[in-house]
Amino acid sequence: MAIDTNIKTTVIISVYKNTASLELVLKSLANQTHKADEIIISEDGDSKEMLEFVKTLNYDNILHLSQKDDGWRKAIAVNNSIKKSKGDYLIFIDGGVVPHKRFIEGHLECSEPKKVCCGKRSELGEKTTQKIYKKELSIDKLTSSYIRKAIPLHQDGIRHYEEGIYTSPNGFINRFFLQNRHVRYMIGCNFSCYKADLEAINGFDEDYKYPAIGEDIDLGWRFRGLGIELKSCRNIANVYHLWHKKNFGSEAGEINNKILEKNFAVNRFVCLNGLKKLTDNKG
Repeated sequence: MAIDTNIKTTVIISVYKNTASLELVLKSLANQTHKADEIIISEDGDSKEMLEFVKTLNYDNILHLSQKDDGWRKAIAVNNSIKKSKGDYLIFIDGGVVPHKRFIEGHLECSEPKKVCCGKRSELGEKTTQKIYKKELSIDKLTSSYIRKAIPLHQDGIRHYEEGIYTSPNGFINRFFLQNRHVRYMIGCNFSCYKADLEAINGFDEDYKYPAIGEDIDLGWRFRGLGIELKSCRNIANVYHLWHKKNFGSEAGEINNKILEKNFAVNRFVCLNGLKKLTDNKG
């Protein structure tokens, strides 16, 4: 695996109000082994707190996009970011997940046309998260001693611990044991693809008004429907999810499922309400 240095990369960070976690994400992105050409803060809202925070940033490659705060409209915010992006290759994360220092490098080493690189996330416990917010523990220090910290991390309720273990893409473990793992589904907080491949499916479906399925299952299903395969970059492009209370219940999932099933029925791989507004030609 080798990085194509001619690829221009854009990292799109989906955020909503939490500037404390965004600060940690941006700090990690600034210290990456391979820097992004462009970073877009994709705000699903228009909070004064976020605006004031962005004004304090000293990065010359950051674009902040916002929209009216009118419920969960992440799909609209992300589509606007995709349309504004200058990169050939797009990497997507959420403002509540802090990337490993080799995160961008990992995505680019795995990147291929007509492939979506899909990572996972390690979900940190509440006490570990508070230490990170208080700057008592950095992500670099956490990842450098991640295996040694296995017991206290588990005692703190970490979920998906194994997804936080970094392996070199060219190392023995990855080449002989982890490569070519089947991807059943993608998660919206850690994936990447060529911009052209996302444009082929018309981006995110803005019919989804709640999280999870619209940014995960639906997107992966539509990619595969157009012959764009999902490729694993697990343990190569790692992110660490900061603990927080969950905001949505089962009712939101049921609403999204109805939209998904309707699209399944007509094999609608190119969504109608996406980057472009298309006419329904499938009844």
